Amino acid sequence: MICRKCSATIPEGSKFCNLCGWNQSKAPSGKRTKSRGNGTGSVYQLPDGRWKVEVVQGWIRDEHGQRLKKKRRTGVFDRKKDALAAIESLKNKTDHVSLLFHDLYTLWSKKHYANLSKSKETAYTIAYKKCDALYWLNIQDIKLSDMQSVVDERGSSYYTKKDIRDLLSLMWQYACQNDYVTKNYADYIELPPQAKSNKDAFTSEEIQKLWDDYHASPAEHAVTGYILTMIYTGMRYGEISKIRLKNIHLQEQYMIGGIKTDAGKNREILICNKLVPVIQGLIEGKKKKLLEMNEDNFRAQYKSTLARAGVRPLTPHCCRHTTATALTLAGIPPAIIKDIMGHANFSTTVGYTHIKLQEKLEAINQI
Repeated sequence: MICRKCSATIPEGSKFCNLCGWNQSKAPSGKRTKSRGNGTGSVYQLPDGRWKVEVVQGWIRDEHGQRLKKKRRTGVFDRKKDALAAIESLKNKTDHVSLLFHDLYTLWSKKHYANLSKSKETAYTIAYKKCDALYWLNIQDIKLSDMQSVVDERGSSYYTKKDIRDLLSLMWQYACQNDYVTKNYADYIELPPQAKSNKDAFTSEEIQKLWDDYHASPAEHAVTGYILTMIYTGMRYGEISKIRLKNIHLQEQYMIGGIKTDAGKNREILICNKLVPVIQGLIEGKKKKLLEMNEDNFRAQYKSTLARAGVRPLTPHCCRHTTATALTLAGIPPAIIKDIMGHANFSTTVGYTHIKLQEKLEAINQI
């Protein structure tokens, strides 16, 4: 017996083709069946006339690197329209029992990254790459000891360990909210003690050495000019490197720039009198920005510049600490210092001041 639709040989007296499922009592329509688009699910008829729906939920790789198709199928439906109606719910259905770590990350990141800054997204992406030991584990099998091992062994510093911990905590919080797991073990991950910040401020003698170095050759010692600019404005590298020439108003003695908090972004960065000629020299020959140098090059030249000037090798961020310290010693009101620094709270500004013992004694002796 020949199937009336696919022309395959089938057992004599068959009501349905055992290959294509066609009802042999019906003549083929002669029209090509319209296929559904990729990713929209498949609906097909069984030999008994009922309908089945299949949805592919993406591609994954096994531990050997082989690509596997991951499928979910519904039950059987008597009517085609019921099978079609089940596709959308099937797309969003997740098999909790077999949800792997990388599956959870995919689900979580699609929702969570939409509300994150680019820098934070990058930090979590790096943290996720360090969790590769967990990729192929069922999330219900991952315990605190597994998470702690990843943090301890893959985190190279306090902050990278913290990023891993925070990523795991957010992922498991999402998993708990969606009933994939019942407990957030990430909340119990322990971090090492945070190393005490070794920040300091340049002394007035060191600042004078930097001025001497700059005046010796303003053109050749441009990096010294950038260091002085950071000291007298309180800008971070991330701020000075983003200052655009169109936002520098030398005549009015201010620039528009800043990063981080609302108080710090797009603020007026003041240019004091002695800094005006320095900025004027630094912008000569520039096309778009005040500082056209990547961070690695800047840090390398910053270090060699301090050595040439005979100044302690403090970090670039210490320039900002120097600003807050100098303003405090000059008796500038706290509210003004806070605004100059671009801090939301003066309590943050206090952490940037480094008053020496002798300076404190001189102050109290004026009482």
